[in-house]
Amino acid sequence: MQNFDIAKRMLVVLVIVGWVVVALAVLGFLSSLFGSAKETAEIGFAIALLASGALALFGLVIIAIAQMGLTQIATAENTGEMLRIMRKQTQSVSTATAPVMSAPSSGLKKTKEVGSAIKTYKGYLITKAKNGVEVSGNEFSNVLAAEKWVNQNPKT
Repeated sequence: MQNFDIAKRMLVVLVIVGWVVVALAVLGFLSSLFGSAKETAEIGFAIALLASGALALFGLVIIAIAQMGLTQIATAENTGEMLRIMRKQTQSVSTATAPVMSAPSSGLKKTKEVGSAIKTYKGYLITKAKNGVEVSGNEFSNVLAAEKWVNQNPKT
């Protein structure tokens, strides 16, 4: 699995920088409010608020981008972990349930008796016949041939 330690550290530093920018914006706004009356009059309350708000918004955008990067890294790590777990489960299942191949027995009995239902296909009942299967009185060598006939003779 990939290691994202450097990227995580860089994004954490970026989050810290974003909070520092927000803090500077708040400090700048407060200093413009509580500064001398002459400085406040020159700057103007609205301009100080806009400048500090823009700087704070910029800091929050930095934080959001860094957190989205951290989320992407967490998603990549979790996906890798899920893949590792699925591979482990697949290997354990495949070894536990390995198919045992044996030669077919020559003494097997057919379980279907003549006239017994095999399946219903598009509203037609396909039954076992003496030499194959039967659909609506028509005999066929196998189920596929019977289904082909059903496709050509749909019920109305």
